[in-house]
Amino acid sequence: MSKFILYLFCITFTWHIIHLIYRNWGHFNLEKLGYDSLTIIVDLVFIWLILKTKKPRKNLTKFEHFHSEAFDAETRKEFEKAIQIRNEGLKLPTLNVLQRADLHVGNGGTYINIKDYKNATNCFDKAFELIKHEKVPYDKQYIEIIESYVKANRKEDAIKLVEELLDRQSYNKKFKRLQPVKDKLLM
Repeated sequence: MSKFILYLFCITFTWHIIHLIYRNWGHFNLEKLGYDSLTIIVDLVFIWLILKTKKPRKNLTKFEHFHSEAFDAETRKEFEKAIQIRNEGLKLPTLNVLQRADLHVGNGGTYINIKDYKNATNCFDKAFELIKHEKVPYDKQYIEIIESYVKANRKEDAIKLVEELLDRQSYNKKFKRLQPVKDKLLM
């Protein structure tokens, strides 16, 4: 139905442009130009509203779909929707360990945005449990994750996590950057 209405507005828009050109060809009339311009703007607004409200949802069947849809929802400040999308993605049987961990970390980051540190750390717990034996790259966001444990009154867990991450220096020296974070936690 909305497609039909969209086509009608496109036809009306085209008609109004042709009408504007025809009425003002040769003899310029500011009053007619203003009215015709206004009708074109109204047509454009309606076309934009129809396109904006009837955006078809992608078929979410792969990790990339869930990841990008959740990211888009989060950029629109639709945090609950982003969490819901990632939770749907976690139900996919085709996900590997790293993809599952990535979705959990994404949910944790979303919970940090809404200052729900308890749920954020629960998501991070799940993610780090999944990648316990995986070689993952260093990311500066680990510091924010560790701080969320402190904000959730889980300082001991934050220290344990930093130690586990520092152990990863065996394959990636960048994890040494977390040493000052550990020192700060031990003060």
